Amino acid sequence: MSNSKQQKPFEKENYPISSEIIYYGDRKFTYVVIQEGTYPPTVNHTEAPNYFPIPDNYIIKTTWGRASRSRTIQCSIYYAEEKPHYLICFGDNLQYQVVSAQSPFDASVELHKIITPDKKTAVSGVYLFGLQLKCIDRYRKGRPRELKLHEELSKTTQIKRAKGLAKKEQIHFENSIKNFYNPKDRVVLRTLDFTIENKEYHVTFEDDDSVKKKQKLQSMAYVQDIENIPRNAYRHLAAVESTLPREYAISQTRQEINACMGELIPINFIDLNSTIVQEGPLEEPDITDPLIIEQVVSATGKGAYRSVKKILEYIIPSYIKKGVLDPAIPTIHLRISGDGRNVGRKVKHVMITVALLDDSMNLFKPDCHYTTVLFPGTENYPTLTVAVNALIQELQELSNNGMIINNILWNFELFFSSDWKFLATCLGFNAANSNYFCPWCEITKNQRGNGQVDWVISKSMSILNENPIAYPGHKLPPLFNMISLKNHVPDKLHIMLRITDRLWELVLQEIKNEGLFNDISRNIIIKEMEKLKIRFEFWKIRGTENWDYTSLMGDDKLRVLRNFNLAKLFDPERAALIKSLWNGFAELYDLLGEIKTDPQYFRLKAKVWYELFLKKTVIDPETNNILEQGLYRSSDVTPYIHVLVSHVWEFMLIHKRWGLNAFSCSAVEKKNHNHVCYFFKKTLKNGGNFQNKTSAICEILEHENRLLFYTQNNVSLSYPKPQNIHIL
Repeated sequence: MSNSKQQKPFEKENYPISSEIIYYGDRKFTYVVIQEGTYPPTVNHTEAPNYFPIPDNYIIKTTWGRASRSRTIQCSIYYAEEKPHYLICFGDNLQYQVVSAQSPFDASVELHKIITPDKKTAVSGVYLFGLQLKCIDRYRKGRPRELKLHEELSKTTQIKRAKGLAKKEQIHFENSIKNFYNPKDRVVLRTLDFTIENKEYHVTFEDDDSVKKKQKLQSMAYVQDIENIPRNAYRHLAAVESTLPREYAISQTRQEINACMGELIPINFIDLNSTIVQEGPLEEPDITDPLIIEQVVSATGKGAYRSVKKILEYIIPSYIKKGVLDPAIPTIHLRISGDGRNVGRKVKHVMITVALLDDSMNLFKPDCHYTTVLFPGTENYPTLTVAVNALIQELQELSNNGMIINNILWNFELFFSSDWKFLATCLGFNAANSNYFCPWCEITKNQRGNGQVDWVISKSMSILNENPIAYPGHKLPPLFNMISLKNHVPDKLHIMLRITDRLWELVLQEIKNEGLFNDISRNIIIKEMEKLKIRFEFWKIRGTENWDYTSLMGDDKLRVLRNFNLAKLFDPERAALIKSLWNGFAELYDLLGEIKTDPQYFRLKAKVWYELFLKKTVIDPETNNILEQGLYRSSDVTPYIHVLVSHVWEFMLIHKRWGLNAFSCSAVEKKNHNHVCYFFKKTLKNGGNFQNKTSAICEILEHENRLLFYTQNNVSLSYPKPQNIHIL
């Protein structure tokens, strides 16, 4: 045994001033550091027992052996997918190479298979790569690590680094809380946002609160529904603002609500193909968009129905909670309304709704009128008979037996309100231009000018139930025969619309009769309309000498009634007389909307106005001169004028508790118009593409079901905003 001691390894170096390092151990190695490299965030190590750290982006030239047999190689280490790869270049010009992804030893073995094929031994890979050199290791650890650029990292490494930074910030944040807040304050770091170059990171620190997340998604679906935001539009918004929930998540939430509500309030389809009847052109179209017209026409023959009982069962608890209904007085006053939108001149979109008169403060809101029947088609008796069959049965049961909701038996008083045509159709009654034109009394056309007769409500639903043709003009059984005729209330909105139409028509007709309907008078009218900020036009009907003109909206009609300067068209005396008539009607309309108006006072005012309307011209028989100008003839009296003068005061008296405002159909008309314009032009499915011909109807009722879900479950439309703080 040799007594000599094994030499202790040491390094002769002046690193990093000199890149040459001489290592003395069992064997001498001379190194020249070409690229020092760095330790990556996740460092690999050599095998036991030394566990030397393995750098990244490392290049070193190694020489070993006696002078005559020395060898020089260049060793490199680089990481790929967080694993080190070992490369050795050899040869006179380092033109050959071996590579290993296993270990430095494996790379050394591959090298020696080539340079010393006859020997079975190989120089340690650790020494070939200089991984044992302490001076380099010490220097690497002693200076800040130069990390790879963000864009050079793999996506996995990018995310890991972002997580590491966020975790350190979380620890720092939690350690700093005690310096700023009371220990009893619950301070939580929820999110961290930062940017690296152009890459934005949004880090969340808490586990997803599934309940809160679900509530937020329901709120987003609620916003989309009430504002009719198409899915494509929302996708674009979410692409701009990354913190918004993804559209697919909202769509899934909407489908979940549809499924839930479909169990509670099913949507049943009605086949109306057998009732389709081609009718003549409709009156002035409400909707003229050709895309909408095409879709509605193609959807005719299919209708849908939601059970009124199911709707009531779902909504009544909330009305009790709000104090609208009192279980101690278990009577519900249920109003049924109907509306048909003229979509082009061929088809209507018909909607029948129910609303609670008890909720009088919200009757002007479209969403408080709940759709039960919906169909595109014709507004005629045969179609309505099929469409409302299930509704009639349920209303009959409610009227006769009431309904038990949460162990309370609720009684029902039923009411009906719509425009004239819809109401007359449901009563199986004549058209408005028939000889017997009034649904409530037996007046005839030639009796309109008889001011000596006080026409009052004289018909009875009980008599019509026994004999549907008991009264002249009644041809078919009333559809809603469980509703008293006194509870079939004319629509206040249409009273105003149709009477103002008539007054305007009479003015234009008078101008024509005087031979003054020319470009001058038409331009005067257009300019006066412009002063009232109303867009108004005349145009000649093709192929005729007749003229048509812009159909005004409700608010515009009232503006014309109150403010149009008739003196621009007539002499002062004539203008004053007509203006007196217009002002009188405006006053009646205002009184009509006041719940405090005394019905008898209204009756007297209406009678005075009617006498002015029918005022006769007084002529001097000797000179044939006009002594006193008159106004209009009895043939100019329309059904709505008759109702205004003869029956409105009765309805005001009968329904004084509610007032006639409670029977206005403006909210139902608005609801129908909005649904047609939105759902038949762009449905919510497939990003707004047209669907099969039942989809729009289904979409509308699913939409209404969702609105019920949101309101009944108190889904919020807003959340507390965070305090924004800006630090420079």
